[in-house]
Amino acid sequence: MIGKFGTLLGHTLIYGLGNYGIKVVGFLLIPLYTRYLSTEDYGLMSLVSLYTQALFILVNMGQSTSVFRFYYEHDSDEERDKVIASSLWILVLFSLPIAAIPLLRPGVISGWLLNDSAYSYLIVIATLAVLCKVVLRMPFQMMRAGDESKKYALWSVARNGLTTLLAVVFIVVFSMKVEGVILSQFVGEFVMCLILTWPALRAFKAGFHWDGIKDQMIYGLPLVPAGVAAFGLDLMDRWFIKHYYSVSEVGIYSLGYRFGEIMTFVVTAFQLSWPQFIFQHKKQPDAPQLYAQMGTYYAAFLMTLWLGLSVFADDLIHMMATPDFYAAASVVPIIAFALVLDGMTFMVKIGILITKKTYYRTVTIFIAAGAAIILNWLLIPPFGIMGAAWATLLGFALQVSVTLYYSQRLFYVPFPWARIGMIIGGGLVTYFLAESITFESRVASIAFKVMFLPIYPAALLASGLFARDDIAKAITWAGGRVPKARPALERLRPLLRFVPSSS
Repeated sequence: MIGKFGTLLGHTLIYGLGNYGIKVVGFLLIPLYTRYLSTEDYGLMSLVSLYTQALFILVNMGQSTSVFRFYYEHDSDEERDKVIASSLWILVLFSLPIAAIPLLRPGVISGWLLNDSAYSYLIVIATLAVLCKVVLRMPFQMMRAGDESKKYALWSVARNGLTTLLAVVFIVVFSMKVEGVILSQFVGEFVMCLILTWPALRAFKAGFHWDGIKDQMIYGLPLVPAGVAAFGLDLMDRWFIKHYYSVSEVGIYSLGYRFGEIMTFVVTAFQLSWPQFIFQHKKQPDAPQLYAQMGTYYAAFLMTLWLGLSVFADDLIHMMATPDFYAAASVVPIIAFALVLDGMTFMVKIGILITKKTYYRTVTIFIAAGAAIILNWLLIPPFGIMGAAWATLLGFALQVSVTLYYSQRLFYVPFPWARIGMIIGGGLVTYFLAESITFESRVASIAFKVMFLPIYPAALLASGLFARDDIAKAITWAGGRVPKARPALERLRPLLRFVPSSS
């Protein structure tokens, strides 16, 4: 069991490094951004980002999951190449033409989204960036299909690193503001297209197979409305804040959301590695038990990360941002917990993926998105950005609940709900205890939190969440991977007597 979890965790961390590792550098540049960009600039940047994410959801056409559903049904390289080729034909015939449509009327989009048609040039640049991102889906998809997680991470780091460097140059050297950030995204994506796309075109040698294209479209297209609804669930709060308050309030909320999005380092990485894991092991007799155990470990990992982020959110924002942005700290724990629930949604939708009934995903996300939009409408006018944060949390809570209901009916997984409840409840209790004790000195407060927080993972270990044998194997595995750490790890073995012998 620990070996399989180690493999899944390894791919998850590598994908996380590739997609968000370099964004940690961007996160550390927040002191720079908050000094060169006003809250209004930050709000504009967030609203344009909202547009690009919505457009990519439409043109991606569910292919991020669809290709892997069919790729692992075949054992021969020839048949797998046909699956990849079919996905590439979908890109050329459908995704790229659709992505270019907004270039016809950018002023209309900027007028509705940014309240000023003069910002149409931002929409043009952002659309071009999405076109390049759609093309780059091709080589990165092939890396994921081939389980080349390290190669994927390397090129992702290069891609995001180039974009981050360009943003700094455009803002600091050329005194550009929002347009500098958006332009950096386009130039970075375009350069990577020139480097990676041509070798990937060799996949077309597998030919044109309409049946394969049709199968992937049938599987993937129901995910498009689901993606659009997910957009409404996750991002429409910015539009409501802009409508009822101001673009500056959007900027403050977006900074808090960005801190909360540290959770997506794990959540998005897990989403990239989990489908392969599910389909690779679905033929095993103990697959449901395996999925349940992996899900439990994943929930513990998410809550530990959430606890650390939430407890230190106010300290981080005061150290990294300017006073105009301090109010963003209040939404971080709520947004971060909402993203924990989002991560658990992906964990529990196993039945929907295995049975190919992706329309259930559409149903669940539409229910949750509809509720979130109504909650935004009700809560943002009286409560501002806090209302937006709670609307997001409640929307994600409904999403995971409905997804679990449908998925378990399609393919039952015996999740240990008592243990998962203990994991979540313990994390919440630890958070409120840590926040209830205050100090006049910020240094003293940080020191107390550093000493207090390890109680939570220690309690999880003592409760028997991880079996003693699994922990022992993990120590041996980690020692083999990092020989220099082996002596320190071996000193942990005597503590195993406090851990139950079976989970």
